[in-house]
Amino acid sequence: MAPAHTMSRHVSLRAPKIHALTSLRFFAALLVVLYHTIWFEFTSLTHSSLLGRFFDLGLTAVSFFYLLSGYILAVVYLRSNQSLHTSAFYAARFARVYPLFFLTLILDTPNLLMQRIAQYGWSSALLKTSITFAGNLVMLQAWPLRLRGIDNPNWSLSVETLFYLMFPFVAVWLWKLEKSRIWICAACLWIGGQLLVLLVTPYTVADYAKFFPPLHVSTFLLGILLAKLRFDKGQSGGIKQVPKRRSLLLLSLALIAFGFVVYWELVIPQGNLSDGLLAPIFACVIWVFSDNESLPAKLLSAKWMVLLGEASFGLYLIHLPVYHLFERLHLSYVTALYPIYLAICIGLSILSFYFIETPSRKWILRHLHARTKETMEAASDAQ
Repeated sequence: MAPAHTMSRHVSLRAPKIHALTSLRFFAALLVVLYHTIWFEFTSLTHSSLLGRFFDLGLTAVSFFYLLSGYILAVVYLRSNQSLHTSAFYAARFARVYPLFFLTLILDTPNLLMQRIAQYGWSSALLKTSITFAGNLVMLQAWPLRLRGIDNPNWSLSVETLFYLMFPFVAVWLWKLEKSRIWICAACLWIGGQLLVLLVTPYTVADYAKFFPPLHVSTFLLGILLAKLRFDKGQSGGIKQVPKRRSLLLLSLALIAFGFVVYWELVIPQGNLSDGLLAPIFACVIWVFSDNESLPAKLLSAKWMVLLGEASFGLYLIHLPVYHLFERLHLSYVTALYPIYLAICIGLSILSFYFIETPSRKWILRHLHARTKETMEAASDAQ
């Protein structure tokens, strides 16, 4: 049996459960769902209206996921200052992401195949779809645009795969930076990342800059630096406490800034919006909701909200295959059925979390003999 002082040290360095951040994932995933589907249900909604501009920002939720992913992975794997076992890290990421990704890939492939049969005929459709499917299997769907088409939201997992490959090497180096250098590095990453998007966009085909993985790297790395700033090494790795009034002020400023972005959305370069322009706003939100004792965090820490957050990965991947089924059944344009569609997606995501994602994750980790540091909640946040 381990000595008492060893056990207590182990507990003190364990990554905290930040329930509010898990709950926030649900709202971000729901915004993505609305971004993809609401235009077909409410045809009177225009992109120039204020509400339309808000839904247009659904794609920026992916940047929130990237920032949060870097943040949570840093909290889980770097905060304890213990060695990072690369093989166990990769096994944990594969076990968390791939099973549901593979299932939704299988479920949505017939939709693309039928579209291509109508467009190209059987032989060409089978060949093109097979190539697309193979590219998705190895997570290349965000690189050449022609590999997209099967459950399109999964392009972000291709980007995340790049992050995971980088993390054991780049993240460890970033974690060694001292406070002043952290701020300088963060500023360079954000400003440099936005300038790179502006430089690359004119030389790419439409929308390609929104998906190209290297253009999202700076957002992920900013999440790692945010975790370094948020956790105080002088408090045995504990989180820095922020006065409640200051937390509410910071959150208010973030919401006001987001409101300005909604208002000016039509004149802001879309590539930048998609590739981390709002990272400072999202960083403020993550900072505030990381403190379990803050009022905003307490409001989002109810068990049912945390459950929705844990199931948000399922919602993100399941909603489009379900919508394609609604289209095939000619139900997608019946506005009255849209709440039922949303309820089905949320219900399936919860079932997926309990009966697909969690069991498959445990099975893979057990058979790979991988001991991960990730709790299920942290694993849900870090993708």
